[in-house]
Amino acid sequence: MNRESTWKTEEWLSSAKNLVRWASTTEPEDKVFLLVRHSHRAEIEDHTKQLSTELTTLGCEMSTEFGKHLPADRSNRIFFSFVSRCYQTAEEIAKGLAQNDGQVEEFDTIAILATPEIKDQSVWHELQPDGRNITDFINQWADGDFGDKIEPFTMYAERLKRDLVERLAVDKGRAMHIHITHDLALMAAKRIFLKRPISWEDREPFLGGLGYQISNVNHSLFIAGTNIEYDLER
Repeated sequence: MNRESTWKTEEWLSSAKNLVRWASTTEPEDKVFLLVRHSHRAEIEDHTKQLSTELTTLGCEMSTEFGKHLPADRSNRIFFSFVSRCYQTAEEIAKGLAQNDGQVEEFDTIAILATPEIKDQSVWHELQPDGRNITDFINQWADGDFGDKIEPFTMYAERLKRDLVERLAVDKGRAMHIHITHDLALMAAKRIFLKRPISWEDREPFLGGLGYQISNVNHSLFIAGTNIEYDLER
């Protein structure tokens, strides 16, 4: 099976395909950001492999396809977690964009796409390998259950808004900012934007994510397959 056929048929790519379709419906003059979970990787069996686990060959190939299906008529800026699988995803998306003559004007890490600020490393013992309890972890963090081991969720939310939304708002071009991150940041963003505790059904598969659009008329959020008017700056 070739890459295009795999892109069309793999069930775990349904959220990724919805996201790129949504991005393609936005107007060229709009400013858009995508917050995307990294691509397919091997299962993480224990915490010692948390940082070292990289993409599979399938993960690399589908990242390229993701980039190929994005609109290429924008000023693309790609930001990513420093962890290798996020860098690999970003690099392959850039390759896919280039295949359609898309231009990447910035390619850099952003710290918040990796982890929140951790004050006591023991907090990681609350998160099971492979994110098996990721939604419970996010809800406990938001409810303050981890005390001062981790930065307060409200502070994290403000930093996320500044680093993603405000960066996009001041961009002077026809911008699309593509952020490659992990389950943790993506699920935290869902908790922030949905303004409710998240459930396992909210978890995004590899290359799944959400989008935000700033147009001359309104702001909108694409989340859980639905586009809604939503101004994150307010």
